[in-house]
Amino acid sequence: MKENIDLLKIYEDPFIIFAKWFNEASEKEINDSNAMNLATVSSDFKPSSRMVLMKSYDREGFVFYTNLNSKKSKSIANNPFVSLNFHWKSLLKQVRIEGRITKVSELEADEYYNTRPKESRLGAWASNQSEELMERKNLEENIEFYSNKFKDNQIKRPPHWAGFRVNPLLIEFWQDMPFRLHDRLEFKNINNQWVGRKLYP
Repeated sequence: MKENIDLLKIYEDPFIIFAKWFNEASEKEINDSNAMNLATVSSDFKPSSRMVLMKSYDREGFVFYTNLNSKKSKSIANNPFVSLNFHWKSLLKQVRIEGRITKVSELEADEYYNTRPKESRLGAWASNQSEELMERKNLEENIEFYSNKFKDNQIKRPPHWAGFRVNPLLIEFWQDMPFRLHDRLEFKNINNQWVGRKLYP
C-alpha cells in the first residue's frame, strides 16, 4: 500500500489543496478526473446519489450542469443542501464537500452550453431526463426532430437546462495511509473563515 508522507496541515488553504490534488488527478486518472458523486435528499427525506461532471470551480463553489426536470433537480428544489465526493483511486485520495446549491447565472449557463458538441446540445432538448423511456427509438426520434428543427438555426440553451454551483460549507480531504490509519483534514467555513482540524481515521 502506498504511504503518503506529505501529511495535510490545518493551516493550509483548502482551495489550494484541492487545486493541487485535482491537477494531479487530471494527469493520472484514466477517465473523468472531474467526476464527482452528488448526493441529494428528496422532499420525503430519501437520499439519492449519482455521478456528475464538475465543469468549473473557484472559491465560490463547484459547478455542474443538468436538466431542471431531472430527479436531482427536483430534490435540490426541495432541499438545497447537498454533498459531493471526489474519489481518485489512482491517487488514493478523496475529497468530501458539504454545501448549499445556487443556480449559476443565465449568461454563465449560456456560455458553457455553447461550448458543448452539437450532439450534446441537441440531447439537452431531446432527453426527458429521469422520465420513463419506453423504447430507445423514442429518444432517437426526438434527436431527429430537434436536428431538423435547428437545422438552419443556432441551438439555443433549453429553458429547462441550467447550471448549479455548490457553495462549500465543509471540505474534507482524505488520503490513504498504511493499516487504515488514514490522514484526514476537515475545513469548516465559520464566519467566512476556513478553520481546519484533523480527524481520527
